[in-house]
This record gives sequence, C-alpha cells and structure tokens, in this order.
Amino acid sequence: MLLSKVYAERIKNLDWMTEGTKKKALHKLDVMIMKVGYPDKWKDLSALHVDRASYVQNVINANKWYTNYMISKYGKPVDRTEWGMEPQTYNAYYNPSNNEIVVPGCNIMVPGYERKMADDAILYAIIGGSTFGHEMTHGFDDQGSKYDEQGNLNNWWTPQDSAKFYAKTRMIVKQFDGYVAVDSLHVNGSMTQGENIADLGGIMMGYQAFQQTKQYQDHEMIAGLTPNQRFFLGYAMAWMLNMRPEAIANQVRSDVHSPAKFRVNGPLSDMTAFYKTFGVKKGDGMWRPDSLRVKIW
Repeated sequence: MLLSKVYAERIKNLDWMTEGTKKKALHKLDVMIMKVGYPDKWKDLSALHVDRASYVQNVINANKWYTNYMISKYGKPVDRTEWGMEPQTYNAYYNPSNNEIVVPGCNIMVPGYERKMADDAILYAIIGGSTFGHEMTHGFDDQGSKYDEQGNLNNWWTPQDSAKFYAKTRMIVKQFDGYVAVDSLHVNGSMTQGENIADLGGIMMGYQAFQQTKQYQDHEMIAGLTPNQRFFLGYAMAWMLNMRPEAIANQVRSDVHSPAKFRVNGPLSDMTAFYKTFGVKKGDGMWRPDSLRVKIW
C-alpha cells in the first residue's frame, strides 16, 4: 500500500526520533494487519432467531446470542481474525491490542461517487487521508504508541523520544483547546488529542501519497480546480455534517472526536501546502504562525 510506504518514509526522515526507536516504529508499521472489506470468516448466526412478530423480542434474542458468543470464547486463544464491525458499517478502527486496522466495505464508499470512481484527489483525501492514514496514525498516537508491534503494552520509546513526542502532542492539545465549539464552550484538547493526532497524520500521509499520482504531477484541472484544491476540498467533503448546537455541546463534553468543523480546520491549518494552495495569510481565520503549526508524523 502506497500510504504505508509514505508513512515509512516520513518515519525515516523524522528529526525528533532516534534511530533505535525509528527501527521499532518501522517494524510496527510493517507488521500492522490490514482488514479491509469483510472478514474471511463469518460469525455463525444460525442460533439467532429473528422474525417480524416482536422487535423487542428480536433485541432480547440478539443480546442473548451475543452474551453466549462472548461466553464461548472464555479460556480460548484470542481470535486475531475476528472483526469488531460489520461490512455495512460506515466507520473504521485501529485496535492497538492486535496492531490492526479494520475498514469495513461501506467505509470505502465516497459520498457522491457511489456508482463511479472518484478522481485521485478525492480518493487520497478521503480514503487515503481520513480513513487509512488516520487509522495507521492511531498506532502512533498518544495511546497507540504505548503498544508494541504485537499489541502488548510495552514502552518501546527512549526517554528522549518520549519527551520530544509529548512536547508535540501538548502543542496539538493547546491548539484544539483554543477552538470554541458552541457559545463559550471550548473543544477539550486533551480528551480529543488521539483523534486530532490521527487526523493530522492521516491528511499528511494522504497528501504525500497523492503527490505521487499522475493527476497531481500533470497538474490536471477538474471542474476548474487544481489537484491541490480538489484534495483539500475533498478532505473537507468527508466531514459535511449538520448538527444542532445542543448536539455539538454534548459531543464536546462526551466524545473523543472533535466536532467535524475542527477535524477539517484543525489539521489543515497545520499544513504549509494548504496555505500555499488557497493563499492563506496572516489575519485570515485559519492562519497560524509557523511556530505553532503542529508537525508530528
């Protein structure tokens, strides 16, 4: 996968990580398991009875089935082939205990392109950046970085590397603490830092991979937009949500994900290429001085 190669290149070129830790990070990335589309082995649902007589009874039956399923795993080796999501789920996850990425088939769809292939700018922004690149970065965020390549809790960092890493994560915490979501309610930078780190890492990986495509290198214009413009607008398209202020406030107080607006404006305001693409200058809403632009992976 091109994104894995890009990630490896970026790790090798980090100026804040020592060579020994780089080798461990590269090994963790190399053995990271990719589960894409649907599982190779399906769960046996033959014991689950579902009919049209009673919705409540169907829920009870499903809960009983799941309880029995969990009990049946007791005392057995961990099944590393198991999926925690269904193929029709529009979501994805990184599991640090397995060092694996799981991307259901539904999450590979691009809004507006359900029956046709999007161009590379859109694909590398949404599928590359906000999906695969995002989940890969979870392996190296504030939590994922505490697990080794086998999924064991293991501090594989040198004290020097850890100090530099957490100095960078404190920067992204401070950045998101400054965003006001609703009225005077600020985003919780500490609670959301793992997702914010993954968003930033993902879009960085997606953009560097996109730069290797023919569309980017040929400077192909589509719908009057340059490749860079389509890439960044494509990334924003993945987060087009409409939420009531009350829902946003509830999310800020309870969710490890920042509100959609800041999942776009936050990481993009840390990218020099975004500034050049849209001519962002001092005084503009998304402008940040270079010294405050977060660069981690």
